[in-house]
Amino acid sequence: MSAKLIIPSCCGSRWTTLGWIIFFILLVSVLQWYIPYPLDDDTAYHFSVGQLMARDGILHSFPWTRFSWQFDHYADKEFLFHLLFVPLGGLGFVNASRVVGVIGGALVLTTLYLVLRDERVRYAGIWALLPLGASVFAYRFAQVRPQLLSIALALIVLWAYSRNRLRILAVAAFLYPLTYVAFWQIPLILVVAVEVARVFTRERFCWKPAATLVAGIIAGVALHPNASNLLAINWIHMADILLRNAWGAKVEFNMGEEFDPFPLITWAQYLAVTVLMAGTALLLAWRERTKDSFPLACALAMLIFWLLTMRTIRFLEYFVPLSSLALAVATRSLALRFLAPSLLGISLFYTLTTGTIPYRNLASYDLKNWYMEPDVARIFAREIPVGAKVFTTGWEYTGSLLLNLPDRYYMVALDPTLLYKRDPLLYDVWYRTLLDAPADSAQIVRTRFDSRFVVAQDYQPLWPFFSALQSDPTVRLLFANGKWLLFDLGEQRPVTGS
Repeated sequence: MSAKLIIPSCCGSRWTTLGWIIFFILLVSVLQWYIPYPLDDDTAYHFSVGQLMARDGILHSFPWTRFSWQFDHYADKEFLFHLLFVPLGGLGFVNASRVVGVIGGALVLTTLYLVLRDERVRYAGIWALLPLGASVFAYRFAQVRPQLLSIALALIVLWAYSRNRLRILAVAAFLYPLTYVAFWQIPLILVVAVEVARVFTRERFCWKPAATLVAGIIAGVALHPNASNLLAINWIHMADILLRNAWGAKVEFNMGEEFDPFPLITWAQYLAVTVLMAGTALLLAWRERTKDSFPLACALAMLIFWLLTMRTIRFLEYFVPLSSLALAVATRSLALRFLAPSLLGISLFYTLTTGTIPYRNLASYDLKNWYMEPDVARIFAREIPVGAKVFTTGWEYTGSLLLNLPDRYYMVALDPTLLYKRDPLLYDVWYRTLLDAPADSAQIVRTRFDSRFVVAQDYQPLWPFFSALQSDPTVRLLFANGKWLLFDLGEQRPVTGS
């Protein structure tokens, strides 16, 4: 039996819907303007790609990262996200990022609200706000990255597939390959959740949603400007970046903290209310499974992302909104009029009592290690000529270099695995040179990496490497301020014959 036959209408008027959408836009705007500078180096990369597209058109190679797999196999796996930045260059990096952050964040909240409204959930707007009560989610939500568009698309796919809304499903499926790298993995998770729920509720399998989803994804891939490379980088992200390097704990790959799991104390400090909601949603959805498969589908999708979040932080952005969605639809028929406002109050109280650090970090520069101060950027731009080849000791700040020092040529962006996939032996040289700091480090950088300049962040584990560079009499330390270092290795030495 459909939930719409047993739940009284409480969706409100179109004016109510418009009011909530405007409120979401204003709320996310306040959040973005509260942040003085974007939280993540990836945002600088995405902005830079958008400006390159504005100047050069659709990109089919990426020569600005010389040793990345993307150099000559470029796949714009966030194509639509980058298009959002194309007309915003005149606003500058910070304000352009805020605008895109508002678009992405408002889409997430609006999508969650509209799904709940269509499911006739009371206080749909408040349920949509509940995820922001978890401060660790709010921090991830505030990052201007393509995951925002993926969250919205995932919610649409889950709902449209479950409810046989084929036109909406087709559009969402088509947009996924143009928007996010995991364009078939996330929909597959959602399809598994829906179909398993249907088995438990003894609903018949319907082939039309599955066919629509597959056709939409295929069409999106076919019309992507880098279609063949998109398929390859999708596999690299799943097989190499996630399974081999992040989950395989390869010590020679620094994957960043977002691939790590949360310790138990973090779950208790920041996600206790979310976990309580998730567990309750699972129990209620199972109890109500004979009436409607959608609550159980939401609960199962939430459970899968819950398990993934236990392994890797970056799946948090799906788990938290799905926990709100799952509990909201599982409690529709209960006589709990003020459940949503009560949960929002409890969540905010718990967070303000135990977990305000992520909220405070939003306005802090302390964690933005990749941020390059304007004075430093001016000095580097003066010392490193346009067209220069630059060696870097990490990948985490390449976005900042592309932003502040455009039209120079760097190592790799976004993930070190992309260097490894292009040239495993060269990756090993890079890794071993930084780790072992051989006496001829400067010559290795000049010859193996064809680089005259070295830009580095002043990490203590790299001090032996910096000392090895300075031991070469031809190397000049042009700049050091305790955070950034710039070396000029001079012209490459001529090779003398025997």
